[in-house]
Amino acid sequence: MRGKLKVKGLTGSGMVLQRNKINCVYGTAEIGAEVSVEFRGADYVSRSDENGEWKIEFNPGEAGGPFNMIVRSGEGRIEFSDIFVGEVWLSSGQSNAQLPMERMKFSYPEEMVLPRNDKIRVITVPINWSLDGEKDEVIDVGWQSNADEGTKAEGISSGVKWLCASPETIGSISGLSYFFAKRLSSELDVPVGIINASQGGSPIASWLSRKSLEEMEDKAEYLKRIDEFVDPASAAAKQKDLVEKQNAWNEELFAASKEPDFDSDEGWEDVQIPGNFPVKKAGFFWFKKTLNLTAEQVSHFDKNKTWLWMGTIVDADTAFVNGVQVGSTPYCYPPRRYQVPAGTLHEGKNLIALRVQKNSSSGPMRFFTEKPYFLFTENAFVAPCVCRNLEVRPDSSCPDGAEKIDLSGAWKMKVDSQIRDCPEGMFFEWLPTALYNSMLAPCFNQAVSGAVWYQGESDAGRPDEYRGMLLKMIDLWRRKFVYAPKDMPFVIVQLPNWSDGWNEDSASLDGGWAKIRQVESDVSECAVNAGLAVTIDAGEWNDLHPEKKKSAGTRAANEALRLAYGKNISPSPKFKSCEFKENKFLIHFDCGNSSLAAFKVNGKSTDLKSESADKKIYGFSLLYEESGKKSVCETEARLIDGSTVEVSAPHEKILEVRYLWADSPAPVNLYSRELLPSSPFKFEVVQK
Repeated sequence: MRGKLKVKGLTGSGMVLQRNKINCVYGTAEIGAEVSVEFRGADYVSRSDENGEWKIEFNPGEAGGPFNMIVRSGEGRIEFSDIFVGEVWLSSGQSNAQLPMERMKFSYPEEMVLPRNDKIRVITVPINWSLDGEKDEVIDVGWQSNADEGTKAEGISSGVKWLCASPETIGSISGLSYFFAKRLSSELDVPVGIINASQGGSPIASWLSRKSLEEMEDKAEYLKRIDEFVDPASAAAKQKDLVEKQNAWNEELFAASKEPDFDSDEGWEDVQIPGNFPVKKAGFFWFKKTLNLTAEQVSHFDKNKTWLWMGTIVDADTAFVNGVQVGSTPYCYPPRRYQVPAGTLHEGKNLIALRVQKNSSSGPMRFFTEKPYFLFTENAFVAPCVCRNLEVRPDSSCPDGAEKIDLSGAWKMKVDSQIRDCPEGMFFEWLPTALYNSMLAPCFNQAVSGAVWYQGESDAGRPDEYRGMLLKMIDLWRRKFVYAPKDMPFVIVQLPNWSDGWNEDSASLDGGWAKIRQVESDVSECAVNAGLAVTIDAGEWNDLHPEKKKSAGTRAANEALRLAYGKNISPSPKFKSCEFKENKFLIHFDCGNSSLAAFKVNGKSTDLKSESADKKIYGFSLLYEESGKKSVCETEARLIDGSTVEVSAPHEKILEVRYLWADSPAPVNLYSRELLPSSPFKFEVVQK
């Protein structure tokens, strides 16, 4: 494009430029026009080429700010304000890299009210996709304003919005990005800017280029998917078909629905919430519960913000209190946290009703266990999730004038409309190369210090393939980010514990998510200048989106400090070697400059303030063969010194020794002295 002066990429007011390194500002202007950038008292000049494109490279110097930047060409003038110089990192992946602080406001209420912090800046790249090659411009598809405060120009890059952490903005900032930047800026005492380019559910293939997929030779199916929809007309036709089918299903669902008689119990079944409810068909299901409230309780509810929490539900729901709709959630993952307007509750009988939507006959309708189900005033504390190891917030506070009513237990249920399964949907942004082209490529001219990658949930079923694709992606990104170090530091956030609420067996024959964690660990070892943030204790067994992002972000930042800045920070302990003596395995760990500690366990919860007296270690298991059949069993283990664990070997033909080899192992109690969990692993036993 040529003509009016335009700045592309991520340049915008409130941004952070990478200190003491070459940075780049680029865009378009009249063909052959002189373009200048004024920053920190210096002018940098270039000229647009035969296509009207221009690029200016400069070193912004030491950390500091705020500064203004002025871009000029002829009569065109674009000014950006509130710019800082410091450290810049890319954060990418799927939903857990994307999850905003608003989702975690009950886990981190203290963070939500902190004063403005100029040292934490984040840009969230708007969700967009394309299949026809790399884009050099961030495109906003409608959910984000084009105008930056302090940007005095028309036609600059759409969607560019750098946010400074403050009570007004923190809710929309990725939790992982926020805690990563907070730790980094605190340790380095410089501003930190995070480029968050992530999208929920995205597989790794959507973050790779077409050329890289072609180079891997066995990715014909991926390339076929690109070719199928690279033509805009083909994609538009498919989108139209999907929308029409979904609308028809929605109309059928609501047409068959009939609001039940809540005053009568006829036709209502007694049930217990939380729980799993098998269904024969998709459709609507009603749940109701009656509460008797005193005048004093109602007074407390009216004087304070009141919340209805209904855990997590498969699939969708709409909640009503005394006939007033208080909230609705269109899919299964978000926690149901609905504010009840003042005046909705009254003395005497009060009705809470839920209309739950099940989208298919496959699997049960579910209210997840160990989730909070409460009606409460905000001055009463309800723990947002079950904490087994980290960031424990005891669920006990209910001062005078507060109300907290446990809603778990007896409810009544009634079947409503029953229809065919919801038609299968499709996310075009999950197609191979789709996010690489439109969300990542516009970042390539940004100077960065390194990258953080939190992804793998969508690829957990194909760990062998994932290994090659992750190595390919790291190499690709290092080549494409031309203003980053040659071996750009790359921090992998290892997947945390999760089991979709079904089981928490420490000993698993298959291993499930343990396999992809092993791949992430292996890649961090063989990819030069890569690190692993171990989060096996920072998940939630019943939630794909754990809220413990303080642990994940801080640990990722510690890896960044170690890799990129030479800080003397020990990583999580990892398997080093093994020897077999007297029917026991001696497992030796690499703890860096630290040492191991065994912490006290109560049930499945670990007390990280108290060490275990008997030094017992949980989570070790053995794969063994007996009568030609492979089996797995848990085995006893204990810490014998600061780097060695002794593991019992009760079987003769042991094939593998495993540690935390399960989707969601519990408890976890082997840590370094810095409270970093030992990384899960397995190794083959050589038979003699």
